[in-house]
Amino acid sequence: MSAGKIWALLGTAIFLLSVSGAEAKPPMGARSNELPMEVYGGYLVVIDGRIGELQGLKFLLDTGATSTAIDRKLANRLRLARRPGRLISFDKEVSVEWSEVPELTYGAEQFSDVPVIVQDMQYFLAMGIHVDAVIGWNLLKEGSFQLDFARKKVVFGQIGNFEGRAVPMRPQALFLTVQVEIHGRSMPMIADTGMLGTTFYEDSLREMRGRDVAGSHTVGTSVGGTVKSRNVLVPQLRLGDQELDREVYLVQRPQSESLRGVAGYLGISSLEAKEVSFDFERNELKWRKR
Repeated sequence: MSAGKIWALLGTAIFLLSVSGAEAKPPMGARSNELPMEVYGGYLVVIDGRIGELQGLKFLLDTGATSTAIDRKLANRLRLARRPGRLISFDKEVSVEWSEVPELTYGAEQFSDVPVIVQDMQYFLAMGIHVDAVIGWNLLKEGSFQLDFARKKVVFGQIGNFEGRAVPMRPQALFLTVQVEIHGRSMPMIADTGMLGTTFYEDSLREMRGRDVAGSHTVGTSVGGTVKSRNVLVPQLRLGDQELDREVYLVQRPQSESLRGVAGYLGISSLEAKEVSFDFERNELKWRKR
């Protein structure tokens, strides 16, 4: 992991303090929805979508973002009314603008009256990515989906059986967690498709002696501004029976009851998988490396 890549990691993870507005409602019945996806940096998944009559928009899929967000320029173009709100961005509470889009679509997935955060997404341009919206957990939790990095396809709908690894996952209102094992100790981590590597809150590892990496102090950028972190080597880190990179980020925990009991974020990129499935019928995170 490099210090530069933490910018994207911290730019896409957001936690909601309060929500008003209607819940998004997907179409009823069985769904079969395979879409091409673009992959940036080996982990950021972008698909085409539509908001209202505007087509050809670029949507980033991010299970680590509690709520869906759209770019400020797009909100201006749509002339959306806005209201003030607050959110937690990794280590601090910040002011944001909330709005609502009447219709949001990608492939056969259709949602109406979707509450969205309005934010500046220009930081993605530094990575060579144009993003109009971030599809967050509030929409992604509505049905199983599979990321096929080998074929560069994302499939929404029922997940079939395949040979590979699997661990239990726990879908919750604000995020999705899996249990990682660090030096024999089990910890709940948010499964995050929108970040690189693994990030722990410092207090989660307070009793563990991690070894600082040379030049470990880094500065990242999030929707809430500057985020300070440091890199450490932990004794052991694994998900299920797979060993993970022992070099992790540490950040300060924000003052938020919604994050109580969560140790941090596990970037799905850490699995180095060719295929990753979020199976909500069986409540399993599945992946295979070949």
